[in-house]
Amino acid sequence: MDQVIAEPAVSPAVSRSLLANTFSVRNRRISVTFSATSFTGAPLLHYKDRQHEVDARGDDIRQVATEIGTLVSITLEPDADAGSLIFTVLIPRVSLSATGATQAISTVGILTRSRLPPRLPANVQLQTYDPETLNGSATFVVS
Repeated sequence: MDQVIAEPAVSPAVSRSLLANTFSVRNRRISVTFSATSFTGAPLLHYKDRQHEVDARGDDIRQVATEIGTLVSITLEPDADAGSLIFTVLIPRVSLSATGATQAISTVGILTRSRLPPRLPANVQLQTYDPETLNGSATFVVS
């Protein structure tokens, strides 16, 4: 006897949905725009706060996909005597109904300050974190 396997029904709205690829978020201190792709195919990220304004692209942007979203990181201050400063934003998965549709989002950005290890062994935390709540929008842009 042949076994019949039924395919789950998919509503037309779900099958035609798009995943957002462009995100713009901010708070009173920080403004971030991230595009997962561009005309060249490379990701783009613009970061601005009171002390930094950074335009990053391609390999200057580090991305790690996780269960809670994609962690997108850039270096604001490279390793120096004071250590480095990294900014990471958690990019959520956002489903959209059509190209150009916009969805409001809320996410988290984290400023990580890394210190160089002390010359003598000591009990010291080498990274500190400053979390920031960010609000904005997500959209799908054809590049």
